Amino acid sequence: MGRESNNSRDLSITVSDFIQDQRLSGQCIRVIHKDFGVLFACVINAQGVIITPFQDEMTFEFTPKQILAELAKYGFYITYEPNKNLPGSQLDFLMEINRLGFDKLRILNVWNTVNGLKQFKHYIVAFMTKHKKDWLNNSYSPSEGEFLEALRDGSAMNISGLSAAKRWNWSWLAEFVANINDVLADNAGSGVS
Repeated sequence: MGRESNNSRDLSITVSDFIQDQRLSGQCIRVIHKDFGVLFACVINAQGVIITPFQDEMTFEFTPKQILAELAKYGFYITYEPNKNLPGSQLDFLMEINRLGFDKLRILNVWNTVNGLKQFKHYIVAFMTKHKKDWLNNSYSPSEGEFLEALRDGSAMNISGLSAAKRWNWSWLAEFVANINDVLADNAGSGVS
């Protein structure tokens, strides 16, 4: 099986890669108990025909912090340093939108009221700080009207669809607003053309 837990010899962890199958590609992380079976499992970087994106082609994914917390619950104390090198095409895109005046990136929760209930949609957006100072607060969620106005006036750009088409991973944005210049500096020397 996999590595043993600090909590019990009956617990192990396995990591499997799903490749070369149009139904599913990604990496599956499982915590398995000898008697109880699979206690936790998740697939990261999931793609394929059996995966349903929830909106604007985004697919829900646990953050590395959430996965590590779940693994720690079962006695797997793992440190993980995310790879700072984004794909060259993603960095080229960030350089281009930065030249257009967009200086920040974030996952934006946009709300709308439907039948008296507040519903949220999530988007990956680039925006201009000088026009959207409230969006610097990662817990701030604009209304759908505010979001659409920002798209119309050019102070924000919805990059969700392009990101899904290019298979760019933005999960590292889950807990903060990123400065595009900082992302580019962190990835300097990673083969950007």
